Amino acid sequence: MKGTIFAVALNHKSQLDFWRQAFHETPYKTLPQTPVWFIKPRNTVIGSGDVIPHPSGETVQSGATLALFIGTHKAIDPHQAGLTARKVSVQDAGKYIAGYALANEVSLPETSFYRPAIKAKCRDGFCPVGQRVTTNAVDSLDIITEINGQEVDRWSTKDLLRSASELVSALSDFATLQEGDVILLGTPHQRVTLNPNDTVVIKAAGFPDLRNTVSSEGGQG
Repeated sequence: MKGTIFAVALNHKSQLDFWRQAFHETPYKTLPQTPVWFIKPRNTVIGSGDVIPHPSGETVQSGATLALFIGTHKAIDPHQAGLTARKVSVQDAGKYIAGYALANEVSLPETSFYRPAIKAKCRDGFCPVGQRVTTNAVDSLDIITEINGQEVDRWSTKDLLRSASELVSALSDFATLQEGDVILLGTPHQRVTLNPNDTVVIKAAGFPDLRNTVSSEGGQG
């Protein structure tokens, strides 16, 4: 994957409900008014069929979601420079979306939003991303997680607070997005715990399954 993976926290109704009281306390004193962003760096990215490392002594949680790819699936002028998106309106955002893939925003448990969760979010192999599909039908999509063949979680993208187009617009307001960049659309508050030797499969209608095994990493967490 050649681009940067941006991810958004607190973009599911259940997350905001869980943290609502904390956000009315110091230092916040109010709910976030804009998206809360973080990055999954290149070392986190693996594909379907690859192994998710499980750090020794840590709790590892699966976060099934959708990955939005910046780009275009339409023919463009061959003399045009690489596609970029800067200060894109919500109405025009679809022109910059090349497609979507299933993804797993793997993380250690989060106990606070007072500091960047680098240790929780940026470990090796903590961002499996599946095969990209060209579709616009993602506003009411059930995303299913299976562990060892058993369904353990299901949620719908209709419960996201901001749509894909709204996220593209918000992020491009301050960051120039390049073709190949990716935005993870968010996850519910409730996550699925992964254990060594588990097989985790993320599913959604119209998408190839995202399948990964979990293997003990060993060493210190």
